Amino acid sequence: MATTPTTRVTQLARRMRLDVDTATYPAVSYGQLFGIEEAKLIEERRTEDDEAYEDEGAAREAVTGYSWRIEVKLDYSTNLAGSAVDPIHAFLRARFAATRAASAQASEFGIRWYDRKGLSGDAYEGRVYVKEWKTSGGNGRETVDIVLQGQGPLADITNPAADMTPVVESLSPAAGGTAAGGLVSIFGAHFTGATAVSFGGTVATNFLIVSDSHIVATKPTLTAGSKDVTVTTPAGTSATAGAANDFAVS
Repeated sequence: MATTPTTRVTQLARRMRLDVDTATYPAVSYGQLFGIEEAKLIEERRTEDDEAYEDEGAAREAVTGYSWRIEVKLDYSTNLAGSAVDPIHAFLRARFAATRAASAQASEFGIRWYDRKGLSGDAYEGRVYVKEWKTSGGNGRETVDIVLQGQGPLADITNPAADMTPVVESLSPAAGGTAAGGLVSIFGAHFTGATAVSFGGTVATNFLIVSDSHIVATKPTLTAGSKDVTVTTPAGTSATAGAANDFAVS
């Protein structure tokens, strides 16, 4: 008699990826948080008793809102030389320190939480502040327990890893003259392996891939008008629809 094969595969918790937006609004620059040992997205519902006579003594609740947070155990890391803290780890520490003297709202930043392999149905975006920073102590590896407290809605998004075509989300600066020269920061997603950057079809001969979400390009000679800035990788070329990638030339 033939045995029946299973029809399910248990997913691994480490499939989830957490990105941190280190740019100043309205610019966007998401970078992956490396060194995660454990991460949990926790959602809780706020309720009130809603029992009425017709429930005959049985409890009933009404949901009046929700809260959310991400709890992370992080391997606090430096570069190989030990001379500098990982830039996103340093960013989180600085944002936590800022809450001693400033409001939580002034220390907020964006995060993305999603399946790194592109699986849909479990991808979110929202704003948080660093509510807790707890070091491990002892004489072993240094780990830090961090609480990223959600501020406002947790929004469903399209999984950024589902389609690896580059996306341009903002430019800084977003305007300039016709002459060649000057650096333009391009923020977005899926820039790794970029082979070309263009301004309205004019190729930028010099550009640097800073990270998967940040490219710095030297502006080429341009004619006046609005130019769509695009990034090309082996996965394709970024879309030109919308105003996020518009560079105004005057």
